[in-house]
Amino acid sequence: MTYAPDRPSYLRFVALLGFLVLATVGGALLHPVVALAPVLLVAVLWLVVKVPIRYPVMIVTYLVLAVDYVPERPQSGFWPSPLHPLGELLFAQLSYITKIGALRFPLVDVLIVGLLGLAMYRRVTKSKIDPPALPMPRPLIAVVALSLIAILFMEVRGVMRGGDFKNSLWQWHQAAMMPFIVAMFHYAMRGPEDWPIFARTVIAAGLTKAAISVYFGAIVVPSMGVFVEYTTCHSDSMTFNFCLLVATMRFLERPKGAHALRGLLLMFCIFMGMVYNDRRLAYVSFVGCLAAGYLITPWPAFKRTFTRGLVLLAPLLLVYFAVGWNARGGAFAPVHKVRSLIDGEGGEGNLDYRDIENLDVIATWTQFPLLGTGYGHEFLEPIPLPNIAFVFPQYRYHPHNSLLGLFAFGGMVGYTGVWMYLVVTIFLAVRAYHRSHIAEHRAAGLIIVGAVICYINQVFGDMGIISYICTFVVSLCVVASGKLAVATGAWPMPHTALVPPAPSAPVPPPGAIIHTNPGDESQAPALARHG
Repeated sequence: MTYAPDRPSYLRFVALLGFLVLATVGGALLHPVVALAPVLLVAVLWLVVKVPIRYPVMIVTYLVLAVDYVPERPQSGFWPSPLHPLGELLFAQLSYITKIGALRFPLVDVLIVGLLGLAMYRRVTKSKIDPPALPMPRPLIAVVALSLIAILFMEVRGVMRGGDFKNSLWQWHQAAMMPFIVAMFHYAMRGPEDWPIFARTVIAAGLTKAAISVYFGAIVVPSMGVFVEYTTCHSDSMTFNFCLLVATMRFLERPKGAHALRGLLLMFCIFMGMVYNDRRLAYVSFVGCLAAGYLITPWPAFKRTFTRGLVLLAPLLLVYFAVGWNARGGAFAPVHKVRSLIDGEGGEGNLDYRDIENLDVIATWTQFPLLGTGYGHEFLEPIPLPNIAFVFPQYRYHPHNSLLGLFAFGGMVGYTGVWMYLVVTIFLAVRAYHRSHIAEHRAAGLIIVGAVICYINQVFGDMGIISYICTFVVSLCVVASGKLAVATGAWPMPHTALVPPAPSAPVPPPGAIIHTNPGDESQAPALARHG
């Protein structure tokens, strides 16, 4: 019997190469980035069959945080960075890129669902590619699921009350993706041992955005001769503050020269990006993170003495603020910065746009205090706002203060359901901090608390609830908080994750004589229980 010889391997390689070339040329006709799709497809197939899930998750996390976040008009809309095409591919609707009207969702959603589906498939098939992951506390899983349920309830309520379905989808889209992102990170993160590599991923993205911010602010803007309000985007304050927290909290928990040197270098680079981005909320958030860390950390004698000194100096601080309230520079520059946060853009005694918008949103909430209006409805305007529909037609569906927006659209019930997971995240992180003796774990607990504070500030001040950047960072912290709590014993290991106990010895009947070897203490606990 004779066998036909196998085709030479180089023919298969040439055929594959020819297919990739033709597919790349065809993709280039649609969009420059689509030209990379065939190569990416081959890479994806390789990832599916060979690579642990945490590595593609880290790549997606870096891209989400590092590329131009096109929904927020990066670089004030004046200059697309070299990462702008990737940002457009990730965050723009696929219908805009592919010209297929049905694809009214961004590629980042496909990546999240795809990676989550791959992780679940490997778990079901008991694949050995990914090692077992530490479980999450059940209360944390419950409140994360509750967030999605509350959002869907607000959507149904709003549509049943005649709300606009099309506009409602973009009121809750990113917040509703949070549970799926949390699940993706859960399967990707084995436990606290993976926290450093995920933190470095966020830091790499923060340094990338800082470099873009400095280059645009220091070189591009002067050459264009224009005024810009920000150099990257509002949500980057979340990434920048995460990097600052890693630098400060790691040194705080393990003060040594290497940590100080790397931390100072990182802080310098990030602060440069923050200065050019010029978001006051970023500095307010960082101060809030430091204050939270100050309250959570132990209280040795030095800290107690320092705190008493601050209390004694409080009258002098009041005098300093009173004297410098009307000053604009010099030694009173910090006072001017604080005053600008209080007065707003309208100046002292005047209401600016944000003030009026907040009052209107609060008035909407007072009309529906318990259940809110539901999604798909605009907030009311008892105080008329300047009409900005020519640049933002849906402005009344998306108040800048997303926190007050949750009250208006969901009432007390919706607000509590959507945000309960933040309370549980902080609770578990603080418990883990006080029960861990590992410096890296303790620093992680403080970073998680600080990141949640930053997220709340972003939601309060800059529409953070509809930002993928903010949602990714807070989702990472939710998962890290849960796994840290289980690893440190701050929360008991779920019973389903425990190794089945070895069968115990039968209990002897009353009055039975038990013989043990002299000096053998292996049965001592059992004897003590039954004796």
